[in-house]
Formats: sequence, structure tokens, C-alpha cells
Amino acid sequence: MGKTKEIRQIPTRLRNQFMRTKWGQRLAAPLGSELEGRQWIFILGCYNSGTTLLKDILATHPMIGALPGEGVRFTDVLPRPEDFGWNRMWCRCQDQVRLQPGPETAQQAQRIKRHWSILYPTTRPLLLDKSVANTARAPFLAAHFAPASFIYLVRNGYAVAEGIRRKADPAKHNNHDFPSGYPIEMCAEQWTTTDQLITKDRSQLYRFMCLKYEDLASTPKATLRSVTDFLELDPVDYNNLEGSWQVHGIQSEIKNMNQAAIERLSIEDLEKIGAVAGEVLNKYGYT
Repeated sequence: MGKTKEIRQIPTRLRNQFMRTKWGQRLAAPLGSELEGRQWIFILGCYNSGTTLLKDILATHPMIGALPGEGVRFTDVLPRPEDFGWNRMWCRCQDQVRLQPGPETAQQAQRIKRHWSILYPTTRPLLLDKSVANTARAPFLAAHFAPASFIYLVRNGYAVAEGIRRKADPAKHNNHDFPSGYPIEMCAEQWTTTDQLITKDRSQLYRFMCLKYEDLASTPKATLRSVTDFLELDPVDYNNLEGSWQVHGIQSEIKNMNQAAIERLSIEDLEKIGAVAGEVLNKYGYT
């Protein structure tokens, strides 16, 4: 722990930048700890589903510590879809990003913990990560980060597909097959695949809860109380909910953004999304 303490003396901003680099991760791995005795919280969900907002709110709880960004950015173990040219689209490289539980991946989990230990707050017993691609490897996390709780956040698939199409930049990540962005039906495929895989993996996740983005937006206090009850914690400070939150560079109070997203879709877009995601849309009542 002595070397871990030494590296923590680096100013926070420099330490965050240091741990985002491959060479920094190689140097830091022998210096970190394996975070024994901590409990883990993983937020799962599709891109553009409100997972960052939920993470930021929970991180205000005095018992919960969070990383300064997605955990995949601070370790060289967890593959990112962007590594394979698929920005915001892990469903097209699922085999490459998915990790299976087992003895052969136990050492990988230890390395992840040593990396993350450099950045997690030392005084908070519950450690939270929100990395969207982790949705593809939840059983790996359940096996090697026990005890772990999983919170699956679901949002209207029409709004999610629109958000993925608007925000994704595949060409920037060397995917030149889609120079103008993804077609809307591929974005709907990502949303559908997210739910299908979580449904498949659900039996391997001992502590699991599902909640809707729409409930978080319309009744934040009650919804967050259900989350903290699930985590067996006191409620978050509801005074924090009255202000604005910055998500992906946009400052806003907590509110449902679905209508604005759906209004950006054409009738043809809506039909294509429905053709791909109809079964899952019906499952959650998104008509």
C-alpha cells in the first residue's frame, strides 16, 4: 500500500491523465492494490440511456466512490469497441469485447483492480463503475468483483437509437464504412442487443435491479430511493437533485428528454426502428 499512497500524491488531474495512457497503466499496475473488502456497483445499459446521470447522482452519496470517467478508460485489460472501429456500437464486436468468468480471467480482474485503486476514493466502501461496454461482460464482473450489485437502466428505444446516430462518429475511430454515421436500424440493433444479452446473463447476476430512465426523470426522489434501498444504503441527499447536471457537455436539470429526441426522427426512421426492435419495445411498453 506504500507505493499506492505515493502515486496518490500526484495531483488529481495529472493522475487521471496518467492513468488514461497505456504506458501509465503499465507503470501503475504493480503499484496498485486489489481493493480487498470493497463492494462493487456496476451500472449497465445502452448508450444514451441516462447511465452517466445515474452514476453522477449516486456518486454524491458519502458511501459510494466513483472513477473520474468510464472504467474502461483507466485499464488496459477491458477492450473497448472503439479499439475495433465501433464507436458506440459494441453489438458489432461483441465477441471481441466480451470476457467470460473463469480461472483464466481471474488475473485480468486483479490487474483491473490494481489500475482502478489508483483513482478510487480510499474512504468509500462501495465502488461504482459505469462503462457501457461492461454490459457485454456482466458475468465476468459478477464472478471476479464479488460482492457486486448491478443496476440496469432502460430508456425508450426510439430515443436511444436517435441519440446513438446523432452522437456516434465511426469515421473518427477508423471505421470508414459509415462516413456519414450509422443507419438508424443499426442503432436500434444496439439497443435490442443490449437487452437481449442482459436477459440472457441475468441468472448469473446475483444482485440485480432494473429501472427505467423515464421513472428517474419524472420521479427522481422515489426512483433513487428504490436504488439506495436495493443497495441497503441511506437515501442520497435530495437537495442535490434540485440543481443541474452536466452530461456529455450539456448542463440540464433532471428531465425526460425523450420527446425532443423522437421529434428528430422521421416516419421512416420510426418504422425502421420498430422493425428491428419491435419485440423489445413492446416488452417495456414503448409504443
